[in-house]
Amino acid sequence: MKSIRMMLVAAVAISAAAFGAATPAQAADTALGIDVGNIAWEQFTSTNADVKARLSETGTNCNFYTGFWTDPNNDRRDGTSASTCGKTTDGYMYRDGTKSWGAVNWRARAWCADFAKFAFYWGGAKYTGLNALASSFKTYGQTNGTWHTSKSYVPRKGDAAVYDWERDGVIDHVAIVTSYEDTSTDGNHYVVGGNQSNKVTHVLHGNWESGVVGYTSPAAK
Repeated sequence: MKSIRMMLVAAVAISAAAFGAATPAQAADTALGIDVGNIAWEQFTSTNADVKARLSETGTNCNFYTGFWTDPNNDRRDGTSASTCGKTTDGYMYRDGTKSWGAVNWRARAWCADFAKFAFYWGGAKYTGLNALASSFKTYGQTNGTWHTSKSYVPRKGDAAVYDWERDGVIDHVAIVTSYEDTSTDGNHYVVGGNQSNKVTHVLHGNWESGVVGYTSPAAK
């Protein structure tokens, strides 16, 4: 009888796991995180010809997202500079206080952070403190109280996954979490990121593997 009871308990546990019973460590996606994640996802999946053209850089690091942040016609330009690289496609910017669809001159520099910052910005998150360095997302999270390093933390949609490939303390990359495969801390998460093999790509990573050192959730303005 005891063994039968144990088998029934085990069966219930397996059934709960099969239906995705959430662990205490898993928090629900936030509305802000969903918006940020959707912006990243839409960059990857859009059928608009101009947006599709952004999926690949031209030459070395010549890309739309750096162009967006450094375009002198953009009211939201970040004040940094990058070399022009001869390509132009249309996109949304605020020009003279009005959101409009028009020409954006592409510029060249390492651009994973420019892509992630674009998702935070158009997703409605606070973006003050973010710059062209992937490490700025760690600093942003620490400043705003949204930096997560606990191994029990399950990333949510819209989080910025921050990577240190060599585990040498130097932040190398950042990408936006778009979905999570299961509710366990050893599950897999998907990210959309820029400058991944010189493209915008959708990639599957293991949680706390692949050089992930932490996650920054977007902060409200």
